[in-house]
Amino acid sequence: YFLESNQKKLFGPTLILLLLTQENMGIALACLGLIYFWQKKYRLIAVKFIAGGLLWSLLASHLINHFASSGFQYWPQITFSPIKILTDFFNAEEKRLVWLYSLSWFGLLPLFSPGAMWAVFLDLGQYFVTGPGFSRMWSPFTHHRAILGVFLVLGAMEGLKLLKKQKIVTIGLIMVALGCQYFFHFPLNKLAKQAYWQQEPWMVDNQALLKMVPPDASVASQQNLVPHLSHRREIYLAWPRQIGNDWWLAFGGQPEYLVVDRRPGQWLTQILETNENFQAAIENMEKSGKITLKTNRGDACLYRIN
Repeated sequence: YFLESNQKKLFGPTLILLLLTQENMGIALACLGLIYFWQKKYRLIAVKFIAGGLLWSLLASHLINHFASSGFQYWPQITFSPIKILTDFFNAEEKRLVWLYSLSWFGLLPLFSPGAMWAVFLDLGQYFVTGPGFSRMWSPFTHHRAILGVFLVLGAMEGLKLLKKQKIVTIGLIMVALGCQYFFHFPLNKLAKQAYWQQEPWMVDNQALLKMVPPDASVASQQNLVPHLSHRREIYLAWPRQIGNDWWLAFGGQPEYLVVDRRPGQWLTQILETNENFQAAIENMEKSGKITLKTNRGDACLYRIN
C-alpha cells in the first residue's frame, strides 16, 4: 500500500520492520518483487526487492546460525535436478492440499498472474524442496501458510484485471465457488443437508438446561455450549486435561456452575478430547467433590462448582 501510494516516509520503516520480523521475510520480500516485476512502473524496485530480499535472508540465516547457541534445527537438502525440484512441490498429500486449498479459495484467479505463481513457488519452495526435515511445515493448516494470503490476493487482483472483459469468467468463478462449497463442506453445503435442519433430542435437552442456569452466575462449559452462554459477563471454557494418570476438567477464573453434555459420540471439536477422557474427567470431578450435580435434562447436566 505504501509503495503504490508513494508514501516513502512510511514505506521505509515498514519495510525494515518486515525484514526484522523473521529470517525468511527476505524471501517474502523477494516474492513481492516477483509480483511487481510484471508491472513496468515498478520493475526497477521489483528487481531490488528480489535481489535484496534473497541477500537479506542469506545474511540473516548466517547471523542466526553464528550467534544462536543451538544453530539451526534443520538444514535444507537441496537437489539441483530440475525434475526432482518440480516433483518435490507435489510429492506428498499435504503439499497437494496446500495447492488445492490455496488456489481454489481464490477462485483459481492467481493462476492468471505469472508473478503471483512465481511468488507462491518461491515461498513454498523453502519448505517443499528442502528435504524431509521440513515436513512439519508442509501442512495447509499451519502458520507457515499465512504469508501466502498476500501473494494470492495480489494474484487474484491481477487475474481479475486481466479477465474482467471476459464474460465467461463470471460463470467460471460461480462454478469454482459452488464446487468449493461442496468439496470443502462449506456452510452452503451444510445448509443443503436435511440433517442440518433437524432438531435432535440432545439439542432440546441442552436448550432446556441452559435456561435453568441462574442469570447472574458465572459459568464454565464445553466448547460447543460456550457460544450459547456468551451473553453472560463471566463465561469460561472447560476442557479435559490429564494430570498424572487421571483426567480432570480445567477452566480459568472461578466460575460458580459447570454445564456439560454427557451424551456419547460427541465430536472432538465439541469437547476437545475423546469421549472416554471427557467422561472420565467429569467422573473424577464428581468423585473428588469438586462438582455437585444440581439438575439435568437427559444427558445435559448442571453442576455446582465447590
